[in-house]
Amino acid sequence: MKILILGAGQVGSTLAKYLGSDDENDITIIDKDETNLLSLQRHLDVKTVLGHASYPNILEEADIKNMDMVIAVTRSDEGNMLACQMAHTLYKVEKKVARIRTAEYLHRKELFSDSAIPIDFVITPESLVTNYIKRVVEEPGAEQVFEFENGLVQLVETRAYAGTPIVGHPIKDLHLHLPKTRMRIVSLYRNGRAIPAYGDTVIKDGDRVYFVTKKESVSKVLKEFRRLDKAYKNIIIAGGGHIGLDLAKFLENKHKVRIIELNKARVSEIADQLDNTLVLHGNASDEELLLEEGIESTDLFLALTDSDEINVIVSILAKRLGAHKTIALVKRNVYEDLAEQSEDVDMVVSPDQITASGILAHIRKGDTMMVHSLRQGKAEAIELIVHGDQDHSDVVGKTIEEIKLPDGVVVGSIVRNKEVIMGSRTLVIEEGDHVLLVLTDVSKIHVVETLFAENE
Repeated sequence: MKILILGAGQVGSTLAKYLGSDDENDITIIDKDETNLLSLQRHLDVKTVLGHASYPNILEEADIKNMDMVIAVTRSDEGNMLACQMAHTLYKVEKKVARIRTAEYLHRKELFSDSAIPIDFVITPESLVTNYIKRVVEEPGAEQVFEFENGLVQLVETRAYAGTPIVGHPIKDLHLHLPKTRMRIVSLYRNGRAIPAYGDTVIKDGDRVYFVTKKESVSKVLKEFRRLDKAYKNIIIAGGGHIGLDLAKFLENKHKVRIIELNKARVSEIADQLDNTLVLHGNASDEELLLEEGIESTDLFLALTDSDEINVIVSILAKRLGAHKTIALVKRNVYEDLAEQSEDVDMVVSPDQITASGILAHIRKGDTMMVHSLRQGKAEAIELIVHGDQDHSDVVGKTIEEIKLPDGVVVGSIVRNKEVIMGSRTLVIEEGDHVLLVLTDVSKIHVVETLFAENE
């Protein structure tokens, strides 16, 4: 696929990295900052064009006439919309994706159509990140929570701890502990490497476990892998930006929430929009302030400022002062790696990976409902709808064992007529099934796409 990315900022660069790793993609990226482009050229095999991404002559220099898809992720909402308009009107590009942040635009859904502003998919990173953190807050003990089939099925990452029911025992024992719970472990990571999740595979302390289950069963399954994590009650949010404000609105009626914001004008602005949240003017790295606000009795500390450095530092500080759990919003890989190596940062949230996941669903072939990028783009979870009868499909009417999926690809579950069925060797795929697959090696995606494609 020939893909044109407009904007080589953090999101654009992350997308170029993810999409450029696929040999079937031909990536071109436009940016007006030569430094950003030189950095990309040093690390990735992509074409670059210097200039304004919404100028027709620059778009033509990037060969927009022959592009299959345009992804507009510059800092300007207006520039992204204009670029998509030109891609559609002047160059007949089939797929247009744009990042739009301004709420005033987002509230008018009728704006985004072929008869108005022709954007096929509007992506709002702040909303995606906010919803992602909401799911994590709802499931104490989960490292990550990904939703499929409108939330009916969840893919959860957690860490296994010694002294819990399943650690030191084979995976098959889980079904003895949870006889009435439908769940399946789809992948295991030990010391950063994927290992097969067979029935005889023994779970060890420190393993990163990915399992699939229905939403209402997540808490019950989590108890098998880790000490009981109590529900969060006292929450401190560092940073009163869009994400911090939206989270506070969601949490304030059931939790005790405090926001620490450095900008005095912003403090007044967000305080007017919240009913039960205490908004504090100050620096989240102020140790005295944190102690005054009872950091030692804080169940969850969320570092959501615009600065990676501050988010990592204040998370470490909060943890050392007694916060039970810390989550840091981190954009750049260097700080993400630093945070993940620190025992004081319990969870790192990457907005760029979350944003990339939202776009991947529109790039994958076939009828793809949802895609989540895992392990910094090295793995992937994908929800596909099966089309075609037995004469026009390589999977319909066959058991999962007969399909012969490539190594590192697992069917986690299927949803059939709103019923969740866990993947097993004897499960027969039917037309219309929503199939959740997890790939520990994302390079196998095209083999999977071909397998599940409807034959002519």
